[in-house]
Amino acid sequence: MSTSSTALPSGVSPPLTTDNADNHTGLIVVITAFCLVLIVASLAARVFSSYQRHILQQDDYFFGALVIVSSAQAAVVLSQVHYGWGAREGSGNATGDRMLKAGYAADILSMIVLGCSKITTCLFYEGLFSNRQSRAIRIILAGTIIWTVLSVLLVAIRCSSDPWSDISAAQCSTLLPRWQAITAIDIVTEVMLFVYSGLAVYRVRISTKEKIMVFLALESRVLLIPLAAIRFYYTSVQLDSTHPTLLGAFATVTTEIYLALSVVCLVTAFVKSFIAAYEDRDGISYTEGASGSGSRSLKQDIGSAISSKIRSPASTSTSEGQLRGWECEEDPIMEHDPETIGQGLHVLKTVHFSMRDESIELADQRTAHS
Repeated sequence: MSTSSTALPSGVSPPLTTDNADNHTGLIVVITAFCLVLIVASLAARVFSSYQRHILQQDDYFFGALVIVSSAQAAVVLSQVHYGWGAREGSGNATGDRMLKAGYAADILSMIVLGCSKITTCLFYEGLFSNRQSRAIRIILAGTIIWTVLSVLLVAIRCSSDPWSDISAAQCSTLLPRWQAITAIDIVTEVMLFVYSGLAVYRVRISTKEKIMVFLALESRVLLIPLAAIRFYYTSVQLDSTHPTLLGAFATVTTEIYLALSVVCLVTAFVKSFIAAYEDRDGISYTEGASGSGSRSLKQDIGSAISSKIRSPASTSTSEGQLRGWECEEDPIMEHDPETIGQGLHVLKTVHFSMRDESIELADQRTAHS
């Protein structure tokens, strides 16, 4: 995407964006547009998953809010680039306050996106795992909410009365320590989520292969830990640079990748066809729509609703009034019975059959007596 210093031929318009030593706007536009496509694809996958389950949970609403905020953040970044972000100062591409205000809004929205991603993950884990472990995930949830609020305040409140103009350490010396604190707590919360889900999966009494599948689906958020460190590195480069609008392009690019993957990782955890890929000996799948052809699946043919729960064999209550969260769905969930603490967990499948009346034609009595 780089352009030469020679003049363009007559009738040839210059490119909308470029990527060279003095201008990285093209890089920002390409990466941000790609990340926006990932966000939209994640929304489509999540909507399809919710449609298959025929139910919306609390985490579904937070995921919808997350997609809205992340899309708005990407749009603000594109507006920021339009006003000159990513170009060297004095190159004639920057347009002053509008660029800085757009960048200021993008920084605040990025903190909200990360916070919504963590909150949605906590709500998902709270509904997926047992009551015995709910206290731990609620502590993580509370810490995540506090981190989100503090991060927004630390990014929004800067040194001058025009906070959007403080984009380097020379203008605001406390910016770097603030980003250090934000990143450190960000990584700590991700490690806590990683350890929590790992221990919960370890307690489930299923085969090692199935544990690996569940673990890989839930632990995809571990990718966010190195991304948080990379984002901080490029942010510190921007803050220490004498050309923050130019080198800030790399901080923006890593931030957009970080935010997009925080959304994609949620889809990986939520699509329970990855988490609960179990099938019994008769070929009845736990997932909705197991048949790939146009014919009805076996579950639809027999009119049954298959629900699976990871729970204690000592517990026999299956009334819907006692089920909560994802236990009301047709896919497997992970639950623990307090009465069998220390005995491990295993998969228990319950099949509910429904009967329907059908008319039966009886033979003519005269024919029967003949």
